[in-house]
Amino acid sequence: MGRVRAAIVCLLALAAAGCSTIGAQRVGIDRDDYTERLRDSEKEQLLSNIVAMRYGDAPLFLSVASVISQYTRESSGGLNLKFSPPSDAETGGVSGAVLLRESPTVTYTPLSGERFTRSLLSPMPPGSLLAMMEAGWASDYLLRIAVRSINGVRNTSRAELFAQAGDLEFEAVAAAMRRLQGSGALNLRLHAQEHGVAGVAQVAPHPAPAQLADIELLKRLLGVKFDGEQVRVVFAARPTAPGELAISTRSMFEVLGEMAQGVDLTGGGEFSADALVRVHSGTSRPAQAHVAVQHRGRWFWIEADDVRSKQVFLLAQVMLSLSDEADAARAPLVTIPAG
Repeated sequence: MGRVRAAIVCLLALAAAGCSTIGAQRVGIDRDDYTERLRDSEKEQLLSNIVAMRYGDAPLFLSVASVISQYTRESSGGLNLKFSPPSDAETGGVSGAVLLRESPTVTYTPLSGERFTRSLLSPMPPGSLLAMMEAGWASDYLLRIAVRSINGVRNTSRAELFAQAGDLEFEAVAAAMRRLQGSGALNLRLHAQEHGVAGVAQVAPHPAPAQLADIELLKRLLGVKFDGEQVRVVFAARPTAPGELAISTRSMFEVLGEMAQGVDLTGGGEFSADALVRVHSGTSRPAQAHVAVQHRGRWFWIEADDVRSKQVFLLAQVMLSLSDEADAARAPLVTIPAG
């Protein structure tokens, strides 16, 4: 009878497996898996659009609106016993199976119409740019990527649709503002007003000698008197009144177009010194890459050890999210049945 008891125990185990819940066991696993894949997918989509723009194609973004993961578990078992010859030499068999099936459903929303205009064609929200500087994001990176001009001092734009010759003073202004920001001698911030928010800039009242040199440089190149008083920040190509700091921002379409100038189409590995990112290309998939996509039969990627390109790419991801001011439906909704 020992085999009979063992067979019955096996059947009971199969029945228990079929009746127990799997939802709670999958929560952590599914969350990590979907988080990792969604993050990689966002990076690949952004790089794919940058490469497409280098070829002259229009960008196309698909937002993940929802992810629904449904699990089905099925179990079956069978018992076949034979008691002849005598039961102490019984023959027979036991069989069983447990099947776990996942059926994910992913919903995508194309970026088009008004959202396309607001997110890609309109100038970046100036308040978002100042808020990032106020939070400590490197101002020189932000200025080089997202700004067309500061008080008429122009940034270089190499994308043909937005081409403009840059002023040599722009790099000096960006570097000086970064040094002052890092030392705490320059504060750029937002404050609430009756009809929205306004930006102000202010320097420390008693700067150190090295900081004073950068302040004098900004006063000379921008024509703004940084004398401890708050300077009003306006969002325009040029100041409309004395003492204003005028900042003109790029659209995300222009930002992506500028980044596309750093795509190597031939695989030669040669890049302009002022390229925002360096995107390599080749006929085979790279072994180590921060992000890689295939386009028109070639592989394009950002090297895993290219810190500067990775930082610019990260900033582009953040700014693209900030420029999309759609409602909460923009965020992916991940539904995993837990019962």
